[in-house]
Amino acid sequence: MLLVATYLWLQTLFAVGDAGALTARQVQLYKHFWQKHAQKGDILLFLGDNLYPAGYRGRKRDKKRWERLLQVAHAFPGEVWATPGNHDWKAGLTGLSYQAETLPHKPLPGRVGPDTLSRPDWLLIFLDSERLIRDSARAQAFHWRLIDSLLLDKRLCVIILHHPPKTAGAHGGYFPLIAHLFPLRVLSKYLWIPLPGIGTLFIVARKARKHPTDLAFPGYARLADSLLRHVEGAQGPVLLLSGHDHNLQIHQLASNKWVVVSGSGCKTEPVARRKATWARAVVGLWKISPAGQPQAYALCRPTYPIWKFQKVAVP
Repeated sequence: MLLVATYLWLQTLFAVGDAGALTARQVQLYKHFWQKHAQKGDILLFLGDNLYPAGYRGRKRDKKRWERLLQVAHAFPGEVWATPGNHDWKAGLTGLSYQAETLPHKPLPGRVGPDTLSRPDWLLIFLDSERLIRDSARAQAFHWRLIDSLLLDKRLCVIILHHPPKTAGAHGGYFPLIAHLFPLRVLSKYLWIPLPGIGTLFIVARKARKHPTDLAFPGYARLADSLLRHVEGAQGPVLLLSGHDHNLQIHQLASNKWVVVSGSGCKTEPVARRKATWARAVVGLWKISPAGQPQAYALCRPTYPIWKFQKVAVP
């Protein structure tokens, strides 16, 4: 049963996904947000796709964008960890290893996990979902019994991976009317060019193709189904924390189990709000207390959350 939080938590998670193309303005907004909300003991998680469009290849744009992400990381007063996404892997193990040299990664480049971070209030469990989706041999050898044993922990367990096992965004096959009418907004939020017929054809073709980045892809579907099955079988509170879809979402699986999507670290895409407990296409992040109390913030409005769950998962 969920209970209302009645005391101050000493440590908080901040979840920022898909922040690999930050603008100079966004860097300043994150620094301002940390000043208002973050404490020395808190943890910042970068949820993958930390460098667009194709990981670190040593190009001028790569260096500039990576430096901006590091500015955000270095301004954070507490711990900072990153997990890889599909765009980070486009530069291969060499590019991902470079990212991990300057920003701590879990799991380490090339490993799938589970890798853990144990804190008094948290058990953080990291997975490299891109490797598990694209590498069938690694997926078949994955030790789900180890996940089950970790989920026996009495603390709030947070499973961190780039690809969400449940999503109301484009990667989940959900396209609001605006996506049918203005398909070019996937390329730029300023391209308000109505192409209703072409937009619908693009969506139909995408669903039929079953791209590896979409939940319809067999490897992705197997990973999502397995995660949800093992999480639902756990007795304690669990959060599944991901990015990938460029919006903010939360899905309630059970009274103390949630899927949180935080993939709008620097850009947004439409989301089917009715398919989630709550969802919004806004550049922002999630702030989560050790009690499992999630709060969504728009980056440009840091004073008050745009959504919060009033009750907590851990009494």
